[in-house]
Amino acid sequence: MPPPHRPIPNPHQVLRAHDLRAKKALGQNFLCDVSVVERIAASGGLSPQSVAFEIGAGVGTLTHALAARAARVIALEYDDDLAPIARAELAYAPHVEVRHGDVRALDWAALRAEVGAPLVVYGNLPYYLSSEILLALLEGNEAWSRACFLVQLEFAQRVCAPPGDRAAGAISALTHLMTYPSVLFGVPAGAFSPAPKVESAVMVLERRAAPAEDVGDPRAFRAVVRALFGHRRQMARRALRPLCEDPEGLLAAAGLSPTARGEAFTLPELARLSRALLARRAGAALEGADEPLGVD
Repeated sequence: MPPPHRPIPNPHQVLRAHDLRAKKALGQNFLCDVSVVERIAASGGLSPQSVAFEIGAGVGTLTHALAARAARVIALEYDDDLAPIARAELAYAPHVEVRHGDVRALDWAALRAEVGAPLVVYGNLPYYLSSEILLALLEGNEAWSRACFLVQLEFAQRVCAPPGDRAAGAISALTHLMTYPSVLFGVPAGAFSPAPKVESAVMVLERRAAPAEDVGDPRAFRAVVRALFGHRRQMARRALRPLCEDPEGLLAAAGLSPTARGEAFTLPELARLSRALLARRAGAALEGADEPLGVD
């Protein structure tokens, strides 16, 4: 049973008490608006039986709100200076553990095995790492059931735009393949300290029980979306040229127009193209398929 909810501390005051400041090199912008913190904690759909995993504990601001809602909270903090502060701030809650580490090196399968239940993931993600963190989460195992992230507004809009929408990108395709994504609400720059130069938003990803489409092989799907969205202004027949010797034949096999631009393809169309590529046994097309997709 979670302990009584304690007042959420102001991160600016906590940092000042320890003679620390936000580190620009780590993309640190601390959320100070308590009403937004509470709203984010409530948006992940935690129950008293849930296990929450927080990416970037900071000084424990959001962690406090999660501690009042979940049976167990594991918070990961990269900053050497902040991890012990967060531990001290959450010392009253025995069901909260603050770990020091880099989420990019996290073994999601091992964490899932340790916890024994799907995680509800939270995080105020550094803008420069949002894509990398999200892709690792999407391409990993079924360690989580929902994710609730505070990210740059433009990134949230790109991620949640369905394939075929002009705002969509490569990361949109993979997100919609694996989850039900949605942008919940915007967060103004004034809610942070220091205030970022861009607007932010909270998005939620509900993991699908199975991929939305049969793509044949995830590596082929990633190769296709990387080629199409990496050259989004080109016609598909040209953008796909690095994947096979006969891109027009590949597109015809998938029932797609060679003169269309990749950004116009829907998720079912991208899935057909992925299966067509796999059917041609284009091994070279799968090389490097585990490289980062990026957001475009």
